[in-house]
Amino acid sequence: MLRCFSHVECGLVSRAAFITSETTKREYDLELSKCKDIELVHSSSVNSLSLDPVDGRYLLSGAADGSLYIHDLFNTSGKVQHTCKAICKVEKKSRYAHAFSIAAVQWYPFDTGLFTSSGMDGRLKVWDANALRPADVFELGVKVYSHHMSPTATRHSVVAVGTTNPWVTLVDLQSGTICQQLRGHSGRVLAVRWSPYAPNLLASGSQDNQVMLWDVRCAKGALAKMDAHGGAVTSLEFHQGGFVLLSLGTDDRMRAWDVAKAKALPLNFGLVPVERPVQMAVSASLALVPSDGVVLVFDVCAGEPVGSLRGHFNQVNCVVFCPSTLTAYSGANDRSVLCWTSCPEQERAHCDETDASKRMADAWSSDEDA
Repeated sequence: MLRCFSHVECGLVSRAAFITSETTKREYDLELSKCKDIELVHSSSVNSLSLDPVDGRYLLSGAADGSLYIHDLFNTSGKVQHTCKAICKVEKKSRYAHAFSIAAVQWYPFDTGLFTSSGMDGRLKVWDANALRPADVFELGVKVYSHHMSPTATRHSVVAVGTTNPWVTLVDLQSGTICQQLRGHSGRVLAVRWSPYAPNLLASGSQDNQVMLWDVRCAKGALAKMDAHGGAVTSLEFHQGGFVLLSLGTDDRMRAWDVAKAKALPLNFGLVPVERPVQMAVSASLALVPSDGVVLVFDVCAGEPVGSLRGHFNQVNCVVFCPSTLTAYSGANDRSVLCWTSCPEQERAHCDETDASKRMADAWSSDEDA
């Protein structure tokens, strides 16, 4: 590490290259945190997670019973070992809660005062985070499998929604109406994702085994159609600034796509068992994919598996990654949310120091008793 610092000071290595290198090294060290716990509050499966994009402080979670919770991830206790408490909740018995299972949740990309949720009751809800009440409700009339707001769009506030219908529904939050339908699929739309690079570029994955790319400004049809999988496309995620698209399918495969050319990249990630839509996450170099009871970790550039994160006792449904702290969070059918840290050595050192302090305190108390 000291040699790397000296190389940066001498100009042998650029600051950007140094940050990229160290970030990649830390990402490979992801382990279950021994110091940070998430308060266990859910009474059913955790289906979706969203980390606020402003500060990375508030973790939003949606469950199979229609409930919503928000955890404060910042440690204000002054102690190394701490539990992140739930500070807000919409319980399943609340009249504002979803009637059935929640499929997706997402913070508004530019403000923590607003978030969205959708579910099997056919509703897309826009929530006032301060009042914990829906500011608007869109009745779609069919099951919702996925929805997503663009993380970069400043000229529109359009939510893309994937439902039982064989088309992508676009909902305009500003006008409060369904503004467009993108037709081209022949099966249920299970996944939608906006590009983090181009604010008008949208990807959709369907039960018809296809991935489609759309320019929402163009009404002529899809920009590209890709026969992606030998089964339904269940999940999508953009990587590397939007130039690479990752897709998951029920054929137990993950594929990477060159977005500019609309062609598959020559990468073989191996078997990735997935039977239903899941929420995967990407970092600067890795892809985190829920699969059965673990989170599989892949090097996207090399197209290779690099390990797995084990800690849940049941099917993992969702995972998010915080780029500022290099920390991941996952939710599962065991009703828990787990924290994965990229600094396990520091945590072990803190734990050892704490244990030593406790042993010394016990020794002093024993001497006093004698």
